[in-house]
Amino acid sequence: MLESAGTAAAAFATTGKALDTAATELDASASQAVQSLNSLGTALAKINDGLARTQPGSSSAAQLADQRDQVLEQMSTLTDVNTAFDDLGRATVRLGGAAGSVFVIGTDSGQVSFARNDEGAVQFAVTRAGATSALSPSGGTLAGFADGAQRIASAREGLNAIASDFTAQVNAVQMQGRDLDGKAGAALFTTGATPTDISVTMTDPRGIAAASANGSIRDASNLSALQAVRGSGGFEMRTTNLIAGNSAALEQRKTVADAQSAIRDGAVSSLAAASGVDLDSEAVDLLRFQQAYQASSRVIQTARDTFQTILEIR
Repeated sequence: MLESAGTAAAAFATTGKALDTAATELDASASQAVQSLNSLGTALAKINDGLARTQPGSSSAAQLADQRDQVLEQMSTLTDVNTAFDDLGRATVRLGGAAGSVFVIGTDSGQVSFARNDEGAVQFAVTRAGATSALSPSGGTLAGFADGAQRIASAREGLNAIASDFTAQVNAVQMQGRDLDGKAGAALFTTGATPTDISVTMTDPRGIAAASANGSIRDASNLSALQAVRGSGGFEMRTTNLIAGNSAALEQRKTVADAQSAIRDGAVSSLAAASGVDLDSEAVDLLRFQQAYQASSRVIQTARDTFQTILEIR
């Protein structure tokens, strides 16, 4: 029984540490994504400045416009953006949709920050021109981090509740019985800094309170009470439901991700069809224009020769 208790305690502790590790890794990835977004904002502000200094319609303006579009595409993978352009092609970007916070306007770029509250939920904010406003991404990597943090926090809350009920109810049954020496049962589990930080405090099997308080040494009715707690506490069912819920959520997110990827691929294809250059077609057109130019030059040469011949007639 002590061995089984140790296995259960280790399972709770391992799962709790796994959730802590997932939260730590999510924090690191979210911080990196925010840094990337801030770098892109700074780059876009510089491109806007370049567009303001460049003659519209020039090759330099076209190159800057291409760089601007690349930056905006990278931004859109991180969060949902709303973009407006002025007559010079400079971009004004809002994060979080059309009603979101202004992130880049002209040569001014804001800063996105990331934090996690006491409940484990992720919070993003945009600071620009001395003002800070909340950012609630509904798309992109940042939205994924927010959703992931919520799932981790929910799983941690559910696991903590199961662990707390498990240790409390098992200890209660153990302490209401008597051990082989006729002494009142002592607690079987102890909890550390978190509800899942569980360890077995009992080392001697004689301390297992198998008998009821009024039973003899050979009485095992308290073990029956312990078995009853296993069913009434619903620990196994609650754990199964917790795992199944997270698995279903994962599959749902995968489905949404596949659908969004298909939409993005379609949009990229449409953009390429509208603005892309087919080198084969361009080569054919160039050859045709060259031939037309050569033909025109021959006509001009023939006309000149003919006119010269007429002038030389005596």
